[in-house]
Amino acid sequence: MCTQAHRFRQICALLFTLLFSTFNFAETPAMTIAYADYQPYSFAEKETARGIEIDVLNEALNRRMHIPVVHSILPWKRVQKYVKSGEIDAYVAVATPERLSYANASQEAVTYGSVSAFTQTADTRLDDTDILTLQDLKPYRLGVVAGSGWAKRNLTNHFIQPAYSTSALAEMLKLNRIDMIVENPYIFNYHLKQFADDEFNVREIPIANQKLSLVLFINKSSPYADILPRFDATLRKMQSDGTLEKINAKYR
Repeated sequence: MCTQAHRFRQICALLFTLLFSTFNFAETPAMTIAYADYQPYSFAEKETARGIEIDVLNEALNRRMHIPVVHSILPWKRVQKYVKSGEIDAYVAVATPERLSYANASQEAVTYGSVSAFTQTADTRLDDTDILTLQDLKPYRLGVVAGSGWAKRNLTNHFIQPAYSTSALAEMLKLNRIDMIVENPYIFNYHLKQFADDEFNVREIPIANQKLSLVLFINKSSPYADILPRFDATLRKMQSDGTLEKINAKYR
């Protein structure tokens, strides 16, 4: 005959077994990653997230590391807010001290960028210039995409005219409302075919020392915060086997 103490131990053992089983066999939640609409790096097409960053992360996280991933395209301020609060696990961006205060960053870059100035070829003021410095930009009216973190960090003492898209900036340049567009050439050239015509041609002048590494940030409280060493190793493998180059080539 079971004593009351023995029965209590049996019940505790059963509860422990149930709890342990639930913990081990519960389905792992998908890793959530958010992006801005920033073609060709990330954008929505027919309600599906597409772009260089999405392709790289699908290959690295989903196919090679077997981590389920959910992608969202949102306004950039909202992306940063949600990752900072932990509502979303991760995003891809340039490393800054503020971002590193609440998220861990990969050592390897998901992708890269740079910054150039784009002027009309009819503007002869920079005909003899092959490369520009940030100081060189000061005399000019500069068009930038609204919310650009790079512009906020580097063009604080410059004349800036923001617009909400690269296409809108091109229209401003065409109408001589600005002197040049300051933008990542990968993005600008991707959009160029949408607004180039016989009467509007542009020249690219690189800005010195402005290569950008776009890394994966994961909120420090995320259940995926500890995957970055494996992620870095996976990206190195994708670099060596040519996968990263193939993904980038799709969007050129």
